Amino acid sequence: MPGHAPSPLALSTLDTRYLGIAGTASAFVVHGDGGAVLVECGCAVAFEGLVAQLAALGLRPRDLAALFVTHIHLDHAGSAGHFAREGVPVFVHPRGVRHLAEPSRLIAGSRAVHGPRYDRFYGDPLPIAADRLHAVGHGGVVERAGLRFEAIETLGHARHHHAWLVGRDGEAAQLVFTGDVLAMVSPRSLHISIPVPPSDIDIPSWQVSVERLRALPRGLRAVLTHGGERPLGAHLDAFVARMNEELPLLAELAEMAKTDAAEADARYRDFLLPRARAAGVEEELIAALLGKAFRGMNLAGVAEAIAAGRFLPAL
Repeated sequence: MPGHAPSPLALSTLDTRYLGIAGTASAFVVHGDGGAVLVECGCAVAFEGLVAQLAALGLRPRDLAALFVTHIHLDHAGSAGHFAREGVPVFVHPRGVRHLAEPSRLIAGSRAVHGPRYDRFYGDPLPIAADRLHAVGHGGVVERAGLRFEAIETLGHARHHHAWLVGRDGEAAQLVFTGDVLAMVSPRSLHISIPVPPSDIDIPSWQVSVERLRALPRGLRAVLTHGGERPLGAHLDAFVARMNEELPLLAELAEMAKTDAAEADARYRDFLLPRARAAGVEEELIAALLGKAFRGMNLAGVAEAIAAGRFLPAL
């Protein structure tokens, strides 16, 4: 009937066990009237676990109508080639296509960043054949399984990043998958963790992305790859507040790190960890999620952004 609200879209969450920890990152099955679609797919090492979780839903990889990834970082798209090998078409930002088709540079860069942790927690993505790999530009629409996916280019964290706005064909959108553009929420806590690693951080572009998401209805169900489902408007406000609290400090510490890296890290640690604990991050997760490796990546990412003229102290 006219004006009748659509029934809620069913969403199943699959745990990719990023960094070997339950709840750190997810993939999502959206159930449409004509089948099921996967959004995000974790690292290559997550593939077998995802297959088992799909089986518990009565699905095989080949049953999926499509795979949509927000961007090509390995914790979001590392197993895309494994799904494509099973016949699943993959949809991605145009700048991500060549890296999923031929992932050697992606592998080399990730090995350099993650070192000995790479083989255990990431693994090599498989190349995707051209007929299963599809570029979607900003505003592009893809219809699969009775669902409508609209790409919203949301740069800032990565230059190959989309948020995906999702609803049933002919109905208003209900979900927006935000990847990392609205940051990460640490498992079983309220702590918003800011992801600014090398090499694409661009705060002016991030401002544009925030405004694009602000233009959406505040009541949409935002789905974070690292953090799960939460109301878009409230989370967006909290995310901007966290960025505006942390960015000025990161700029100061990135400059300090040029001459005293240990002191810069210590000051970042002393800023970050009390806030994380107050927001409920479990002590055993502090080192894994907010330890020296994480802090070093953020400081390096901000230093690169400043050098490239892509930094501002606030969103």
